Amino acid sequence: MLVRTYENAEISKDSYEEFSEAIRWIQPNEQCDSIAGGAVCINIERCTVLYKYILQENLPTDEAKEAISKFICNKKQKKVCCPAIVPEFITSNLVVNHMEHRNYKLLPENCGSGATAEKIINGNETELFEFPWAVALKYDTGSTPWKCGASLISERYVLTAAHCIKSDLKLTTVRLGEHNFDKEPDCEQKGPVLVQCADTPQDFEISENDAIVHPDYNSETYDNDIALIRLRKPANISSDSVSPVCLPITVPEKTTDFPDYTVIGWGRTGTDDFSPILLKVTVPTVTNVECASKYATRRQVSKNHLCAGGKNTRDTCRGDSGSPLMAEYTLDDRFRTLQYGIVSLGASVCGFEGFPTLYTRVARYVGWILDNMQP
Repeated sequence: MLVRTYENAEISKDSYEEFSEAIRWIQPNEQCDSIAGGAVCINIERCTVLYKYILQENLPTDEAKEAISKFICNKKQKKVCCPAIVPEFITSNLVVNHMEHRNYKLLPENCGSGATAEKIINGNETELFEFPWAVALKYDTGSTPWKCGASLISERYVLTAAHCIKSDLKLTTVRLGEHNFDKEPDCEQKGPVLVQCADTPQDFEISENDAIVHPDYNSETYDNDIALIRLRKPANISSDSVSPVCLPITVPEKTTDFPDYTVIGWGRTGTDDFSPILLKVTVPTVTNVECASKYATRRQVSKNHLCAGGKNTRDTCRGDSGSPLMAEYTLDDRFRTLQYGIVSLGASVCGFEGFPTLYTRVARYVGWILDNMQP
């Protein structure tokens, strides 16, 4: 598809100086004849897509330098070969504000608000209504059929891991609004007199045909381990027990660094039993470089992954697959919970010290999520 990649950008003098510093080492491609799809040598101020990429990436790696070098046609005049087709290395790395996406309005305005007052190792029991976007997936098997978790992102869509869909087991049910599988109804004592009870959980019959698995999901590397499930009818999201989580939509939301995250699930606990009560745990962030060294002999860690946990025996475990990894995001004194990861892969021994869990990095898939949503 042809994309217009240049326009008047009104780039400041300071920005020019930043650009000049960024390209000082580049040998120019004066003819622009090696650019696939064609290109024209124009001033950087008219080719915003390359300009944004250069400043965003700050050319931190040899790979980025090599990729951008062929687009410089005249360093002295600050001209670039502005491509007719946006290169893949830019579309896959440029952080985009998705508020302009055609399906952005399908996401709820009110999201990420739980009533706040560890597959989880050293996890703590959650409070009723604390994570109303928690979803349990049921399969046609055995005495413990709730094998995966997920999250509610709108009244019609649930977000989970692709490997929870591409399973040997038959997916039968999506449950919203569950807190304690052993109690019906779920109630909690709030003070000496007040007792709060949740509504009856909402169950939706489901099959693999209701799911959209990322087309590039790789079961060997767990790359692109993400899937959507479309509910056959809208969920009731007006109660305290069922409400959607927020996705990182804007550039600041996608690029904020957090020292730790919160993950929830009904997976195995330290006693090796599945927890009937939804648990939560705070897990420390682990860099992808450190994470890659841990997974070197098993899986390839890519920019599509986020790593956390594996320290102080705080981590996810079997049965938490597909569950959300979250952080509190504050803007204008408003606190919201955003989902940054999906539980994908961890150590075979739960809470194994020094071995973090691999999560699907949700921020890299917001475009794909919105592309596949329908009213």
